[in-house]
Formats: sequence, C-alpha cells, structure tokens
Amino acid sequence: MPRSVKSAGFTLLEMMISLALGLLVLSAAVQLYSQAVKATWVTSERSEMQQDFRAASNLLARDLSMAGAGALGEQGLSSKSVALPVSATPSVYPCSSTLCNYVNGTSVAYPSLSGAHYLYSILPGNDVGITIDGQTSDIITVSYTDANLALNCYTVTYVSATSMEFTGPPPGNVPSTCILPTGVAVPQALNDPVVGLQTGDMILFSTTSGPAAVGVVTGNPTVGSVTCNGTQTCTTYTFPFANGDPGKINQPTVATGSLLSLRSASLQPAVRLLLITYYLDISPTDGVTPRLMRIQNGRTPAPVAENIVHLEFTYDAYNGGTVVTAQSTLPAGTTPGMITKINIAHMTIRSQLQGITGYQGLDLQTSIAARNLTFQQEYPISGSNY
Repeated sequence: MPRSVKSAGFTLLEMMISLALGLLVLSAAVQLYSQAVKATWVTSERSEMQQDFRAASNLLARDLSMAGAGALGEQGLSSKSVALPVSATPSVYPCSSTLCNYVNGTSVAYPSLSGAHYLYSILPGNDVGITIDGQTSDIITVSYTDANLALNCYTVTYVSATSMEFTGPPPGNVPSTCILPTGVAVPQALNDPVVGLQTGDMILFSTTSGPAAVGVVTGNPTVGSVTCNGTQTCTTYTFPFANGDPGKINQPTVATGSLLSLRSASLQPAVRLLLITYYLDISPTDGVTPRLMRIQNGRTPAPVAENIVHLEFTYDAYNGGTVVTAQSTLPAGTTPGMITKINIAHMTIRSQLQGITGYQGLDLQTSIAARNLTFQQEYPISGSNY
C-alpha cells in the first residue's frame, strides 16, 4: 500500500511575519546608516568652519590690536590723526588700483571735523558694506606702521608736489637712529621687489612738529646717487606721488594736507603705513558665496575666508573721563581718535553646503583693546586722568 508523503513549509502568516520583521531590521539599519552619514557630514562641515573661522579671526584680531602702532597712536597727538587734503574732492577709504566694491553703492569719505577730513588709526564703517540675507554688513579700516621696512633710515627731501626723494645712509655707517628689523643688517633697498615700496603704498611724512601729510606711491622710483658724508656715495630713490590714486589722497594742487604743504618744512624720516580694510563681498567664481576680504593699502584685495555672512562692529570710546561703550556710531563730540576698544559684535560663518536641516553656523563675539591708542587711564585713580 503506497505511503503518503506530507510536505512541510511556511504558511502565509509566517511569511508575512518574517517579511515584517525583515523590513523592521532593514529600516533600522538604513536609519543607523543615515544618522552616521549625517553625523559625518556635520562633523566635517563644522571642522572646516572652525578651521576657517580660527584663521580669519586670528588675522582680524592681530590687525585690529595693532591699530596705531608706531604711527598716529604713538606720537602723543591729542587727535591721533593726520589731516588729508582740504578740497572739494575728499579722500575716500582705500581701494585697489582696479577694484573698489566693498561699499554699498558709493565711496566712503574719511571722517571730517570742522570741514577737514582726517586719517585715524581706526576708521569705523557702520552699515556701509554689502547686504547678505537682509543684513547690512560693516567694514573696518585700521592703520599701523610697517616694521618690516626700514624706511626710517632714509633721509627725506621734498622734490615737488608729486615727487619725494629718499636718500639712504652712508655704506657701512648706519646711524644709531636707524631702527632695523630683526635679522636685517643694513636698510633694504626701497625698490626691493619683496619689501620695498610698491604702487599703492601709503607713506606718512612727518615734520619736527608732528605728522604733516600722507602720500600714495603711484609708480616705480628713479634710482640715483649723491655724495654724502663728504666722500661716500649714497643711493637715492625718487618716487612719484602723482594725482589719480583711487583713494584721492594725492592732490598736488591743494595747499593744505597735501605733499605741497611740505615744500618749506623740515622733514623727519618717513614711515610706511599699513592701511588695512576688512569687508565682505561675493565671490566672482559663482556669484553667490559670501567671503571676508582684506585689502592692504592700494594693493589687490585678498580673500581671508569664505562663507562669512555677517560682519558687525561696535566701539568703546574715552572722552574726558567718560567711557561710552558698544557704540555702532560714535556719539557727538567723539572722534575715531578716542576709540579704546573694538568690539566684534558679530562675525558669522556658515557651512559650505546646506544639509538636510539647513546650514551649520558659528558666530564670534569678542572685544579687542586698541592698546596703542589708550594713553589715558579710563578709571582714574586718586583723581588723576593719567
């Protein structure tokens, strides 16, 4: 008699339960993978932001803390400033020879007082930058002496309203008043392609009574020689300071605040100023990415960090025993020469890419003392202001 064979297998119910359990396991695995990818992206973007932010903030803080060093801030002037040409065409914040796009639609004139414009060690620029995501950015300009060029070792001679001559010290006989940078044995040649004077450089000329005028180099020098110290030959460099620089500093026909005003003065050694401006613009590569820019004198602006979306400053100023704090616009009766502290109210960076939940972001808020401009005790001791 034939035996019946019974086949065993999964029932439909068992199959449905197994499929459901499998889907749950697969869903959990996918979720874990998605979270790992997201965490990796967030970590990568945040690490990149922190690195860029650290580099940008360090450079910005270094320049701001140097404001006034060796120049306007340390010569004991009550105004800590130098007058610019007094004319119907005021000088404007520095631009490169080809680019001036850090302001919002127009150029910005230097601060004025009693009809004259002045160069200070700190120049605020509230709400004159570009607008990003509905917020108008600030710019800031600071100036300090370039310690890498021994321009103070050269004797200055007035040639004309558009030309100044610099005569080097006698070979092998550098005077004790010549202050050389560390590691430099003799004053550098002023036409040196690396550290020498270049087109766009701003020079502060001083007289026996203090700073008198500034000029902007507009070309290469004429190199010559003269007999100095009786028998030795000294090298001379005659630099042009012609009309037409982008910042309108050189105005040779103006009698006040220009190089023309130096024609009868007793000149002291000159110094090269580093006039540095920070501002935001949009990258020309894609026309979208905002970035922090740095421009030195009239040279080509250089990007510092990408994706900086907001820049905002406030200032503390000292005026006759009273400290006004966190001022975006200086109150009446105060000038930029009274600024003692620069507050970075906001410097905001966002991530390069937009994630599932939006951009990552960091915001810096800190204060930087203008150490070279603070001569008076802000909190008087025993009734003294000094």
